[in-house]
Amino acid sequence: MDGERGREALESILTDRRRRYLLYCLHLHSTPQSLPSIADQVTVWETGGPATERLDERLEIYMSLYHDHLPELVAADVVTYRQTEDAVDWDGRVTPERLDSRLERRLCEELDALLDAETCTFDCDDRGDVEP
Repeated sequence: MDGERGREALESILTDRRRRYLLYCLHLHSTPQSLPSIADQVTVWETGGPATERLDERLEIYMSLYHDHLPELVAADVVTYRQTEDAVDWDGRVTPERLDSRLERRLCEELDALLDAETCTFDCDDRGDVEP
């Protein structure tokens, strides 16, 4: 992913929210990570509720990551996927450090919304209101 073409490909990858969320999981936590745990985290960020209470959404997110987003990230040499372990890791050819500036910029832009989702997951009652 060197040069202008590489930058354009990376920007294209980062335009999709769900792909960014997958990459945020790898960026923020130790790798490799299981795809189910990534789907759990993405469910929290997208729904504001725990994945254990949003099983239909979690399944849709997992399937979307598996069928739509992982193949594109693998083809772009950003991540590797080991199906036998259902595990995702950074591809050695594109280190996280080479993604950091763009990924961190996007993460900073979305951080408040992601933290709100995390907070609501742990602190909201059934009405969606934050408990005192």
